[in-house]
This record gives sequence, structure tokens and C-alpha cells, in this order.
Amino acid sequence: MDKKIGQLIEERVKKSSLDVTEFAKKINKERSNVYDIFKRDSIDTALLKKIGQVLGYDFFQDLLEPETIKEIAIRNAVTNKCFVELELTETEIERFGLKDKIVKKLKE
Repeated sequence: MDKKIGQLIEERVKKSSLDVTEFAKKINKERSNVYDIFKRDSIDTALLKKIGQVLGYDFFQDLLEPETIKEIAIRNAVTNKCFVELELTETEIERFGLKDKIVKKLKE
């Protein structure tokens, strides 16, 4: 991550419809504390969660390492694309309870 967490928060506050005073009230901080937050390179996770809720943004996604992001993308791709064509007999299909699932899937 090239930017400090405080910089990311400041950018999101500027993009929001809130001014600094309103934002400070919503996170239960003084206006001067908000400017301190903007300078930080680290932050308490509970405060970051509250800030994210107020701004409607998940800052935790910005803290992921590139390799973690890549791994999540691969897992999602595998999960979303894991359809296998099987050669099963009618008896096997019934035994596994697949007939209803297949029919339902074909109707979608």
C-alpha cells in the first residue's frame, strides 16, 4: 500500500457529502482529532470499522497485500466456475439426489 491509511480516509471524507465537522460528530471525535487521523499510518481496527460504516466504504480491502488479493480472486474464480460434467447412470443420479438439482438448474 503506497498511501497511509489516514490519507485514504481523508480522500474518502473529501469524496463524501460530509464536511470534517459532521464526519467528526459521526465517529464521536473532535474535529481536531480527525485531522490527526488524516496524518496516521496506522489506526485502531474498531475506529477504522466505524469510519468505514460512516463513509460506506470498506477500508480493510485497501490493507490487503497484493498476493492475498490474487489468492482471493483465484478462489472466487474456482468456486464460481466449478461445474463438472459427469457420466452417471440413472441409478447413480437418483442415489446422489442429483435429478431434482439438475432439473432445477436447467429451468434457471
